[in-house]
Amino acid sequence: MQVQWLIPTWAWPVLLLVAAGCFLWSRRCYEQTVPPPPPGARRLLIGLRTLTCLLILLALARPILMRLLPVREPGVMAVVVEDSGSMALQDRDDASGRWEAAWSIAGAVDSLLIQLPDPPELILLRGTGRGSLVETDLASALADTPRTVGSDLPALVVQARQRLLGRSLRGLVVVSDGHSQNTSNEVSLTGSVPLWFVGVGDVQGSADRFLADLRYPDTAFRGEPITVDVAVGQRWGVEGAQPGPLVVRLLHEGEVVVEEVADARDLTRFQLTWTPSENGLAVLELEVAPLDNERFLANNKATLAVDVRKDRARILLLCSQPDWNVRFLAQAALREPRLQLTVVRPGPEGPVLADSLSAWTAPRDATSWLDAWDGVVLVGPPGRLLPDGGSALSQAVRQGLGLLAVMGHTDGNSRPRIWPAPLAGVFPVAMTPGAVRQGEWFAMVPDSTGIHPLLSGLASGPDRVGGVTDLPPLQWLQSAQARPEAVVLLQVTGGRPLLAAGRPGEGRVLWFGATPMWQQGFWQPPGRPADTPSPGRRMIQQMLVWTALGDEVDGISLLGQRLLFEEGEPVPVAARWRDLRGDPVTGQPMTIEVSRPDDTGPGQVHNLHPDPRRPGVATVELPPLAPGRWRLTPRSLGETPTMGTPRDIVISRTERELAQIRQDRRNLRQVAARAAGTYLDAGEPQGRQRLLADLSALDLEPRHVTRQDRHEPMSGWVWLALVVGLLASEWLLRRRYGLL
Repeated sequence: MQVQWLIPTWAWPVLLLVAAGCFLWSRRCYEQTVPPPPPGARRLLIGLRTLTCLLILLALARPILMRLLPVREPGVMAVVVEDSGSMALQDRDDASGRWEAAWSIAGAVDSLLIQLPDPPELILLRGTGRGSLVETDLASALADTPRTVGSDLPALVVQARQRLLGRSLRGLVVVSDGHSQNTSNEVSLTGSVPLWFVGVGDVQGSADRFLADLRYPDTAFRGEPITVDVAVGQRWGVEGAQPGPLVVRLLHEGEVVVEEVADARDLTRFQLTWTPSENGLAVLELEVAPLDNERFLANNKATLAVDVRKDRARILLLCSQPDWNVRFLAQAALREPRLQLTVVRPGPEGPVLADSLSAWTAPRDATSWLDAWDGVVLVGPPGRLLPDGGSALSQAVRQGLGLLAVMGHTDGNSRPRIWPAPLAGVFPVAMTPGAVRQGEWFAMVPDSTGIHPLLSGLASGPDRVGGVTDLPPLQWLQSAQARPEAVVLLQVTGGRPLLAAGRPGEGRVLWFGATPMWQQGFWQPPGRPADTPSPGRRMIQQMLVWTALGDEVDGISLLGQRLLFEEGEPVPVAARWRDLRGDPVTGQPMTIEVSRPDDTGPGQVHNLHPDPRRPGVATVELPPLAPGRWRLTPRSLGETPTMGTPRDIVISRTERELAQIRQDRRNLRQVAARAAGTYLDAGEPQGRQRLLADLSALDLEPRHVTRQDRHEPMSGWVWLALVVGLLASEWLLRRRYGLL
């Protein structure tokens, strides 16, 4: 035994002085006590108080008793059985299921160990690697069935090792059918304990027809066809199944919308085309007709989810005089699949559509503008194209319509550009009437703007503070003053605005005050390859997208949200919050509300956690949701509460576990190789015999080891009881002799 003190050496003299002071203090107190106690009682009281102080000082010194004790440590064997739903399958009618086969292996290991003179402890565990491990016994495990969805074999091995950490583990046996939906490839599986992976389930499988591949777009537009690429595989099995015709059906809301028939082959490909007639989340079911004697039907069908959007965002371009600006705006719209541009120009007898020369009449009120268009582009003042001077259009902008105003055509002089007052009132700038200045105007990014999505792809020049070197100089500039609420995205020398954005009411307005705009499309910055897309064209395209779909550029939006999840699968959510400048909004809490689309009450609210690597982005992993449709709505809880655009997702009733009809021998071998373990097939007689032989060759005898025992006597209840007893004894004696 050895005693160690945690108090530093330099503190011992101080501790001894304090101990001596406690004795002297106790003696002085009882010499002056009134009435004086008898001599014997006084000595006893002095001793009790001094001993109490010494015990407290001794506790401050913290003595530790160290002992080396011989310990007999029995060996431990562990069998871990995968607990996923596929382990409940029965491969053939005349055989037991995988679950029973797995626990029969555990029973064989138990029978082997109990025959040893000094048998080791056998620990039976069940789990999937995605949750906690559960310790069980043979009777309880066989009376239960696996129901968990999904598994992770590498994580299961790591969990088992951590669960048995500190035990004398001699060997680990993992029993699984090899199907691992989540593979933790980054997890290290190396270890010193021998490891066996035992596969259960038929390696060949019965006759089966299954979906080998499925591809379809996540988003589509209403009225445009959706193509679903399907590959159907067939395995004839040992039963010699008769193939028959191969029928593939696509169902929407329980009705067959597409059906294809082909001759059965080992792999048959189909292209199913369906045209959605309504926007929103479309849930489709894909079914493949089974074989006559097919036992497993779960892999013959799949659920599809497509985000069907309304018709492409409709943009109306009004030009008082067709020019190259109009041409390049039209070309930019053609390169963007989300946009559909219509051009209106003056005709001999009034406004006409540029593509058909049909007569066009301007909407008479704001509602008609909103119903017909998502955004409007004005290349120069509209003039006679808008008989009301733009009053109805300006009202529509305040109610949510997007507007892009471009200075437009100039004939080489500085004649006034007269814009109607209703339209000028919604612009983010106040223009100086008639002040069109000629020169070479270089674009610069104001320091307060940051990196707005509209300027994505435009590099800042090192030779000019905030300069945009990817844009050419402009020849004509409309003098204007930015309004207080405007966001100036580009400016020129002297702080004059060149590109400004604003939000009058619920709408959005973008103003570009220079010309000619079309030169942006021809300009190629020095040093860039000739085949590199022009940054000016990219900027024009982004201006059109913002005009028609402004909510996708700023505000709160969900990032890369999947539409389809399986039952039991966690749902990761990421939301981004950007202001009108395009800068990330940080330091403001965000939440995600999860509800059914048809629920009127509040749903479940989950807090989003900021992502330190991406400013303005917050994430959370939602727990598994019940099958059906769910609506995710991002919200902010800042000074001004904001709601983002909701998005619907679908949780399919999973039958993936029931579709795993064969043992995944390849995956088991790969995981065993990573873990330096051994793979064995329980379906082969020599596989089970080899496992038992390998276990018999292990050193399973108990080991005698020396362990260090560490005891701190002054930190337990015994020391506390002793101190309390001494104080109580002193108090009773004082009461006995009537001491104050």
